Amino acid sequence: MGILFKTYRNLDKKEQIFWNLAIVRAVYGILCTVIGIWSFFIDSELEKDIVFGTTPTSYFALTATVGFFCFECLAVSISDIVYKRFSILLNIHHWISLVGFSILLIEDSSHYFGTRGLLLEMSTPFSAVCWIFLKAGKADTLFWKVNQFLLVHSFHLRSVVECSIWYVTYKHWNIIWETMPVAFFVCLYTQLTLVTFWMTPYWTYKKTVQMITPVDWNFEDVKTKTKTS
Repeated sequence: MGILFKTYRNLDKKEQIFWNLAIVRAVYGILCTVIGIWSFFIDSELEKDIVFGTTPTSYFALTATVGFFCFECLAVSISDIVYKRFSILLNIHHWISLVGFSILLIEDSSHYFGTRGLLLEMSTPFSAVCWIFLKAGKADTLFWKVNQFLLVHSFHLRSVVECSIWYVTYKHWNIIWETMPVAFFVCLYTQLTLVTFWMTPYWTYKKTVQMITPVDWNFEDVKTKTKTS
């Protein structure tokens, strides 16, 4: 559908790929937000057994998540190889997520943590809108500024979600330590540590700066080439 827009047609080839990925991520982010809200405020079954509790909704959401990260890891890897670009944070986040959610389904456990963790993707739709409107030259519009404001605060809410998972871990440490499959335990707390103390703070900072000074850090090299050509 991007080809219907003049902005998309005028983009560099790798920016067009990023546009397409942004749309896919936004759709997935909306699904994750809905499932995450359901997990926190509606579901009561998973809370009864935080290690081995499952529901049809959690199976659907987590299976879709594994499919998304299979696609995402493949797309990002091919893009990195072809265009000689490499995002350390993005690759670490996606590969650990793919491994972790795959183990979760194979071991048939920890759907409680999996579904709640999906709420961390709440920032993705706002990120997609931010980038697309930035490329369309609409960074000076009220809509973009409101979206960017919501994007920054979605990262603040990510920190709340992360802290809530740490609290649940503290509260139920004995059962988690004794019964959670080791492979998923390692993936879960490696990822949780990284997002809590590195990824979320860094992305919050970058998006706050971007709200004040609209810049596309993803393709600064494209801008440089355009200026010099």
